[in-house]
Amino acid sequence: MSLDFGGSNETAGGLLKWLWGRKPEARDPNVREELSRDDRFMMRHGAMVEDICEFLARAGLDPIPDHYELAWLYLAGASSTQRHMIEAHMLEHGGIAPVHATGLLDVMRNAISERELAQMVEKAKSDINEAQLTADRSGQEVANFGAALGVSADSLSDPDAARDAVVKLQNLTKNMMERAAKAEAELKERSKAMSQLKSRLVQSQKQALSDALTGLPNRRAFDLQLDEAIENAHETKQPLSVAFCDIDHFKKVNDTHGHAIGDRVIKHVAQVLKSCAGAKAHVARHGGEEYALLFENMNASLACDLLNSARARLDAKRLVAKDTNLTIGEVTISCGVATLQIGETGASMLTRADQALYEAKNTGRNRICIAP
Repeated sequence: MSLDFGGSNETAGGLLKWLWGRKPEARDPNVREELSRDDRFMMRHGAMVEDICEFLARAGLDPIPDHYELAWLYLAGASSTQRHMIEAHMLEHGGIAPVHATGLLDVMRNAISERELAQMVEKAKSDINEAQLTADRSGQEVANFGAALGVSADSLSDPDAARDAVVKLQNLTKNMMERAAKAEAELKERSKAMSQLKSRLVQSQKQALSDALTGLPNRRAFDLQLDEAIENAHETKQPLSVAFCDIDHFKKVNDTHGHAIGDRVIKHVAQVLKSCAGAKAHVARHGGEEYALLFENMNASLACDLLNSARARLDAKRLVAKDTNLTIGEVTISCGVATLQIGETGASMLTRADQALYEAKNTGRNRICIAP
């Protein structure tokens, strides 16, 4: 694919050569000692860098860290199903909008985290089975040693066979000690590996349920929490409310100040919502510039009180882009709230909250609407 930069039809490879400030040179790839560090880098990674540049150009995405990660996952880390998802999105929309890139990246991160978790679980099962086999083998060896020891002890009553019996006992004992030491070392090694695996599992589980940008729980974590909360609310007859909150005019922030500043705004709003919620509500990043909140034992009125405190804190702060000193100005949010009805499902309640959010957007923004 050709990339057009101001009328130029250089390929991605030509562009990279230009970035490296050198012309293509014929070199023997087997003579590594004659290659510079840049040349060795290009030999190892040049094709991947070109593919990433081509993907970003085809998708219409700016070269920022999240977009590089999305490109790399698409090219090297995703399953065929995930790649088809990206391709179908690009075919339907003619590219990938930044807000959609965030959602797609979350989906792919979660899918890879789940795959890694499954692999680690299988590794744990294998290690447990191997440890059990080691323990079973050691037990059988102890039993065999006991049987042989009994036979040898009987032989000691015969003075003529005593010397041979003592030698046999020495050999048996030596072999048994060696096998016991080997089994102990194997079990210690497996115990160490299991401890490391447990630590990795905890970390991977956390990553699978966390949003990388804000540190908030992600959509998957929110859905799991919501299912549990709904079941509990139906059993206890206590109120339960949810809210969707969306940053107003976020596209304008991105278009004016760039995606790096947009990410900072997303983090700022996340911190304000989390601070105002405290222990009273669960806050998650639902995707893009949208957040989901879960209010257990709270009706819509109480949920609105908490959200209004967050809106007031956002209203009181005027943001400035530190890199450019340009004023970002006031950042506001629109919210839609729904309270669980008798026998209602989570999907239905979220749909009503989403409809209330759209009403807040369509009636002027920077406000909260409650679903009927």
